[in-house]
Amino acid sequence: MQQEVQSNEARWGSPELGQLAGDLAAAAASASLVTPAVAIIDRSLVEQAAFKQPILRGLRRHAFGALRQPGLFVFQRPFGIVWALYAATYSVANVTDTISRKLGITAAGTITFATTMMANVPLALWKDIRFAQEYGTGRGPDAKTSNTPISVPLQNKSLARTAAAIFLVRDGVTIFGSFTLAPWLSDAIPDRLATHPHAKPIITQLTVPVLTQLVATPLHLLALDMYTRQYTMPFLERVKHSQQYLPSSTFLRCVRIIPAFGIGCLTNIELRSAFHAKVSG
Repeated sequence: MQQEVQSNEARWGSPELGQLAGDLAAAAASASLVTPAVAIIDRSLVEQAAFKQPILRGLRRHAFGALRQPGLFVFQRPFGIVWALYAATYSVANVTDTISRKLGITAAGTITFATTMMANVPLALWKDIRFAQEYGTGRGPDAKTSNTPISVPLQNKSLARTAAAIFLVRDGVTIFGSFTLAPWLSDAIPDRLATHPHAKPIITQLTVPVLTQLVATPLHLLALDMYTRQYTMPFLERVKHSQQYLPSSTFLRCVRIIPAFGIGCLTNIELRSAFHAKVSG
């Protein structure tokens, strides 16, 4: 029994705890880096879908607002929601990978994907619902009487559940492409095409998550339409209406995914490696 305790202490000594602390620090820093762009883009997308607001107008308004009043922007609820989403996602991915590799689990990649999905999906769904409630209902961003949207109660629980299910599928596509498919494809790139050791993950991490949005964006728009227009209508008509901004929305979500799961993931990976190296000596 004493030998077992000593074995566990040896396995989980201070270097390992330091690595876990580094995992959390890297996640928090990476989330802070990507949150401003993601929050602005997501709000603009919701307002475009709900009120047909030109996407560039929304981006310009919210970006200038963030620059004029950065303190107000950072401490608003939407910023906190987005930060919590990505900080939790990166943290779970980092900690799961560290523990799995320490325990010598061969399916570390699969376990990391599963736990990251379990953390990201409910938080992303919570974020989407909160953004739809805050910015997808009420008078709209251009109303002269008030700039604050008015949330309305849900009227069709069946549509709300369907929208939530579609959001889940959308997030599954994005998470799989970002945390599982990108590393797999990185290992498949021939050495003659990328001689630098960091070139392969950079290539795949900046391209694969972006390409997943070709599948994820139509799902996102359909779910958003179901949530903001909760009344019965023919399905094909709803699909047609929801996809009217598909080209611009796809482009913007591809741009959005670069900081969220491209630059954010790369920053997280590099910071995590640096923290681990420092702890290991």
